[in-house]
This record gives sequence, structure tokens and C-alpha cells, in this order.
Amino acid sequence: MGVILFKSEVYKRVLIFDGAMGTQLIQNGLKEDECPDLWSVTKPEVIAKIHRDYFEAGSDCVETNTFGANREKLKKYELEHEADKINKAAVLLAKDVAKDFGGYVGLSVGPTGRLMSPSGDLDFDEAEEIFYEQILAGIEAGADFVSIETMSDIKEAKAAFFAYKRAKEKIQKDISCLVSLTFEENKRLLMGTPPEAAAYFFSFIGADLVGANCSGGAKQLLDVIKSMEKFSFVPLSTKPNAGLPKMVDGRIVYEDCIFDFEALAEDFIKSGVRLYGGCCGTNPKYIEAIAKAVKGKEVLFESKAEKKFITSIYSILDVSSKFSIYKFKLTNDFSQEDTFELVGVEEDAILVDIDENIEPEVLKSFLLESQDFSKKPYIFNIKTKDQADLIDRYYFGVYGTVSNLCGSNGIKVGI
Repeated sequence: MGVILFKSEVYKRVLIFDGAMGTQLIQNGLKEDECPDLWSVTKPEVIAKIHRDYFEAGSDCVETNTFGANREKLKKYELEHEADKINKAAVLLAKDVAKDFGGYVGLSVGPTGRLMSPSGDLDFDEAEEIFYEQILAGIEAGADFVSIETMSDIKEAKAAFFAYKRAKEKIQKDISCLVSLTFEENKRLLMGTPPEAAAYFFSFIGADLVGANCSGGAKQLLDVIKSMEKFSFVPLSTKPNAGLPKMVDGRIVYEDCIFDFEALAEDFIKSGVRLYGGCCGTNPKYIEAIAKAVKGKEVLFESKAEKKFITSIYSILDVSSKFSIYKFKLTNDFSQEDTFELVGVEEDAILVDIDENIEPEVLKSFLLESQDFSKKPYIFNIKTKDQADLIDRYYFGVYGTVSNLCGSNGIKVGI
């Protein structure tokens, strides 16, 4: 019941999220060489109190203490084989507290800490497997929604989202998913994705909420949320930091900006935010301020987005207006060097003319190796369903198609 209620409630009223977990753990004595996620097993009373404090401050939802509870992050503590146990313990702990408040529990799913290829050594399929293990455990334990958060690479976020889809299909449970991203000072993701492209893409492919967290204080994130507003088909979420961190006497201290969280609450709501909380450096006092401003506020969410854009990792293009095209022929002779042809393309979009006899591995290689260089959105002339499936999986945006075989991530264009 809680799973279904959560999904419907964010369309009708503003829900209050919780604040930071990490800084609360540090205040409770977490040492630098300790695994924070393990505290759900070894110090459950501390984690339970943190959840309870947020609910008492006004939170409608809390996130589990599992931000780094994927096997890749847990390797640092030689706990990679304990991912299932840690995630299930954290969900059960949070659910036990939430029942006293009628609150919701989101499974916190943070990044792996590795860079995605070709910039790093983590490929999409491996990333999906890492996230799948964590998310499956969290859903099995009874999480009300999955919170994919603090993602700085649209590719890694998509791997986590695909893992979520696979896990909920395996368990056959209708559970919501939030995809929340973290932006640099230039208001782009680490790899250059603008907020509007990210919001459009993840809401287009089925996320129940999209948003931004971390990324500086409330003022900085408000600009990001405003950029997302007209491009999201679903409600937005935001969890700003308590301002920008400063180093004082050898430790990180966040400036006190509770006033901004309360003063900007209405602006966030007007911009489509229906889930509002805090990230690094925030505490129950921040949640009290947010709750004071918007707790229980009934306001229907109505999307302003239109399905008339295609996107790349770096850009978004309105295909209902006139635009220019660069044609690229993809054959079985494709090699990594061929991607350099796409560097610096001045046209608005790239039409990938797929050879009828293309090998699946060649299409996959092209998709994974070219998008970091090409910058512009792709349009494909898809010949088979297998091609559509590969493009849906390995294209990191909403693509255009000039065929009748439009995949679930594609939109037809009039060329």
C-alpha cells in the first residue's frame, strides 16, 4: 500500500524528504576508516535515532543508510560480499521507524566511485550488475521507492535505472524510482550533461521523479530545478547541501543557510518540486524549516514537457523546428578511429545510417565509443527490433528515428 500511495501522493501534495545521513554519522562518532553503511548492522540504534529525528522534524520520507552499500564501494572495507545483508538490514531498520509516523522509506543508491568508460574502466553492463544486487536486496526488504542519487554521469545513472527496472520486474512489484543528479558549478553534470537534457531523458524513459541533490546550496539548486521544470514529465525532487563546505581547523564545516531553504521553498514548489529535503551538512533543523514552509501543501503536479526533443550526453534539440543533419554511415568496418569523424560536427544532429547487415557487437561498440566524442543527438534508421533494443540500452539520451521500428527510448522525426 505504501508503495502505491507514495507514487500518487507526489502528484497531489508536497512531501518532505530527510536531511543528511553522512554528517549525522560523523557527529555520532563515525571514524574516517569506518564503513558508514555497516552501522545499520553494528549500531542500529544510532541509525534508528537519525531516522526518528527526521520524522519528528517533519519528514514524510527518509532514505536508508545505504548510499555506499554497493559491492564496489564496500570493497574498501572488505565487505563486498555483505551487500545483500547490509541493504536489507538498513531497509528493515528504516521501515520499523517509519511505521510509527506513517512515513515512506527510499532505498539510497549512490554511485560506485568508478568512472564510466571510455573515461574510466567501468562499463555499462558491469555497472548495472553492481546496482542490481543492491537494488534487488532493497526491494525484497520492502523499500517504498528506490532513490538513485548524487549521480554525476548520465551513463552511470542509466545503469542504475536499468538495474531498478530489472529488479522490480524480477520481484513483480510496482515500486517507484527517483533519479537525482549532482551538478557542477557550471550547472552541468561532470561529463557535461545539462539539467534539461537529464530531466527530459529520465522522465521520458520512466523514472517516477527526477531531480537534483548536493550541488551547492538552495540558491544554486533552484537554478538547476528551474532548468528541469519545462522538460520533465514527472514531479521533481531536490535536496540541496547546507551551502558550500569550508575547511575550518582541519575539518569540513557547512555554512548555516536554513533561511534559504525556507525562503526558497515556494520557488521550488512553483518549479515543480514535490519532494523537498536536504543533503550534505543539513540536519533536523533544516527539515523543520522546510516543513514549516510547505508541509502538507496540496498542489497538483502538471507537466509542461512536450515529446518534441532528442538529446545527447551534452545537448537537447527541438525536432519540431528546422534543424541540420550530418550523415554517418555505420558498417561492419567501423573502428574506434571512425569516432573522430564525429568530433566537432557543426550540424544539429547526426543521422546514423545503419547498414542492413550490421553485427550487433559493432552497433554496441559504436554506441559505447562514439557518444562521448560526438556531442550532438543521434537519429537512427533502425532496421530490426534487435537494433532498437541495443540502441535503447546503450544510447544515453532520447534519440530520433526515421523508421517504423521506434524503440522505447526513441521519438520519430520528420525527415
